[in-house]
Amino acid sequence: MKKINIFLILLSLCAFKCRDEGSPLTENHGLVGKWKLIEYLADPGDGSGKWQPATDDYSHIIEFHADGQFTEIKGKAQSSIPLYKGYKLKGDNQIEILPIDESKASHTWSYSDLSSTKLTLSYGCFEACSGRYVAVE
Repeated sequence: MKKINIFLILLSLCAFKCRDEGSPLTENHGLVGKWKLIEYLADPGDGSGKWQPATDDYSHIIEFHADGQFTEIKGKAQSSIPLYKGYKLKGDNQIEILPIDESKASHTWSYSDLSSTKLTLSYGCFEACSGRYVAVE
């Protein structure tokens, strides 16, 4: 019995330690939640683009709020000026992203590979441009 108790204590400590280190224990509910960019695809228009890891300077965190608000925290190498304030879900896995400057046009993004821990967004570029995200707290 003593061995089982020690095992349970060690297992609990490991679970708390893993969560502190940002393990993928965070789960979002559909699109709602915070997402961190971990990879991006930027194609020059000839189909030669490859998925690249997002460095800390270029990675960013986006959040889809349940009330339709959209927020973003950009990496150090990106402009700190937020461009979007909200979103609306459209059919066929599409999202209308609403700009802060209401005189500007909205953008349509599409999403795929959506689970509680991962998301792929395509930003509506003429050439292929997408980002892969993981859920974060």
